[in-house]
Amino acid sequence: MCRFLSATSAAAIIAVRNQMSTLQEIKSAIEHLNAHDKALLTADLFAMNAEPDEAALKHGLKDVEAGRVRPIEEIKAMIPRWTSKS
Repeated sequence: MCRFLSATSAAAIIAVRNQMSTLQEIKSAIEHLNAHDKALLTADLFAMNAEPDEAALKHGLKDVEAGRVRPIEEIKAMIPRWTSKS
């Protein structure tokens, strides 16, 4: 577990581990996290399933700690502009 989560987010994750049994319950709990904690959770979950480049992971965590995160909805809205032909 990432050591930078807020107490509220850590409690939500503990609840997921101890009480939530369905994917929908987990998704619902994640929806209540702030953008910062969602980013940290994403990084932590990714690290559980991959062997990340440690320097890249540290860089990403520093970005999150510095507040350089955006809600996923905002990023999804930007993708068409990145992929469209000029």
